[in-house]
Amino acid sequence: MDAAALRGPLAAALASLKERDRDVLLLVAWGQLGYEEMAAVLDIPVGTVRSRLNRARRLTRAALGSLEETR
Repeated sequence: MDAAALRGPLAAALASLKERDRDVLLLVAWGQLGYEEMAAVLDIPVGTVRSRLNRARRLTRAALGSLEETR
């Protein structure tokens, strides 16, 4: 699958995430922030950053994986 084909499904997957999970995923992907930096920006513990990022990645991967299975 190429990037253009993923644009819509990726946007839908991101939109389905809770805002707090989406925030950490976007901060790491676009902002290229580290865990400590994200924790400071969001005013949350580093452990919370890690769990939110893990959940966001897992849910996004699952949403995109189901797209691959239907093709």
